[in-house]
Amino acid sequence: MFISWICIIVFLLLLFFPTLSVQGASQGLLLWYQIVVPTLAPFMLVTQLIQAAGGIRMLVKPVYPVLHRLYHTSVNGCYILLCGLLCGYPVGARLCADFRQRGQISPLEADCLLAICNHPSPMFLLGYVKGQLAAPGILLPMLTAVYFPVPILYYMAVRLYSRHTPQEAPHENPDAARKETSIAGSISFGDMILSTSETLVIIGGTLMLFSILIVWIQQIGLLNGHLRALITGFLEITTGVREICQTFPVHKRLMPTVLAVTFGGCSGILQTYGVIKNAGLSVRHYIGWKILHAGLSAAIFTCMANYVL
Repeated sequence: MFISWICIIVFLLLLFFPTLSVQGASQGLLLWYQIVVPTLAPFMLVTQLIQAAGGIRMLVKPVYPVLHRLYHTSVNGCYILLCGLLCGYPVGARLCADFRQRGQISPLEADCLLAICNHPSPMFLLGYVKGQLAAPGILLPMLTAVYFPVPILYYMAVRLYSRHTPQEAPHENPDAARKETSIAGSISFGDMILSTSETLVIIGGTLMLFSILIVWIQQIGLLNGHLRALITGFLEITTGVREICQTFPVHKRLMPTVLAVTFGGCSGILQTYGVIKNAGLSVRHYIGWKILHAGLSAAIFTCMANYVL
């Protein structure tokens, strides 16, 4: 009932404020076209090509001993974790859902990986976020704050989910490579394009809706600039980081930015829900892990900033 009323209110706002709605939709689609598609689509397509070519084991071979010892994940789990850390939202979640649906990772491993495999990419942090912050010496504290909580969250997820699902001993099935090859061979290039396009459309639609909401919020005169910037960062990270950095002075923009990029924004949560909803994975648990991740990152960043900056 609550969600129904929200949808009705949004519908009425679209009718009564058409100019603002068109402005927000244009901004969201422009952000999607200029930033998201060029940076995300190649990664999504190449990750599927690697799967289709049976190259997962070759790719993760250099890092598998370290990741397996640290996280006790399978080869496929290491691949999901590696792509999730390097490619950005929501590639990790999409891979986690796809491998879970195909039975290439266990339900327990899928639940644990979802807690840690969906992050902003290093390219996004080192390029866009660093450029917006314009603060010397911020790179090391920011990267540490974002990625250091990952193993902590994983061990917490294993302890939590192992109570409900028996933890499988990490071992390699002799027929795993053969099964992986047979599944990969059944994926055509057309299927890869359709899958990539589907995810991009989900992201684009989500960005459009949240951009409209952000434009509406910016027109509310009762909210001061700082509060509007914080709300924008809570809703969507790309626009939110820009608004935070343009509104706050240098020494006060750092913490809100770290919180925004680690939480991922409501837009990122909705995008993640769109790619995992048919895989038996819980978006509520995902939200809880992102909130916990943001809290840990804030604590780590505070400690490091006191010594480094």
